[in-house]
Amino acid sequence: MRHLRHLAVPSLLLLLPPGLAGQGGVEISVFPRAGLAAPDEYFYEFFQNFAGDGPMEWTTGSLGRAFIAGVGAELSFGEGGLRVRGEVLRTFSGWMFSVHSIERPRVLFEPPQINSTWLSVPTSITATSLQLILPTRLEVLGLSPYFMLGGGGKYFEFGEPTFPNTVGAVIPTGGFSWGLDLGGGLTVPVFRGVRLDVQVRDAITRYWDKTSHDLLYTSALLWPVW
Repeated sequence: MRHLRHLAVPSLLLLLPPGLAGQGGVEISVFPRAGLAAPDEYFYEFFQNFAGDGPMEWTTGSLGRAFIAGVGAELSFGEGGLRVRGEVLRTFSGWMFSVHSIERPRVLFEPPQINSTWLSVPTSITATSLQLILPTRLEVLGLSPYFMLGGGGKYFEFGEPTFPNTVGAVIPTGGFSWGLDLGGGLTVPVFRGVRLDVQVRDAITRYWDKTSHDLLYTSALLWPVW
């Protein structure tokens, strides 16, 4: 098996474009990642009654910030070369705040009124991502910045409101949405090949006819295993 392992790496490198493999061969790292998810504040808007008879009625929703954590793996091609990452992250203790509003029209001398009801909905987001890491080949005080481009998506889960939904507010159903990841970060050596990775990325998805830009501020410890 040891001989097969050493033969497999050169065979893989021969399949890569010139310059992609770099000088140091192929390295595989695994990592835990954690940080803060700051979703796009405006998540959805749904009009139950907009132009029909009776008062105007609608529901809006916004996602709150939440702790996010998960695991991933990275395949790097040579020191300072391209890297490919795959990871799965999930939010914890997340919430969606929904507001159901009814606009009462003017009646004689009484001005129009908007009556709103707030609902808190437990929410979790599972984000998957496959990223291409583009090093800048610039190193300052051991810090190596990079750009990243990736794709994946998010799976949304919504629980029951903390208070009964007696006003008929529209709560979105759970589901998966494909998306695009854009961002950047930097790595710094810690000890014995372990690297600290700090990243900021915009996880862009479209859900319920609304394009959301969710920012993820995370850090990870990359441990080489091969």
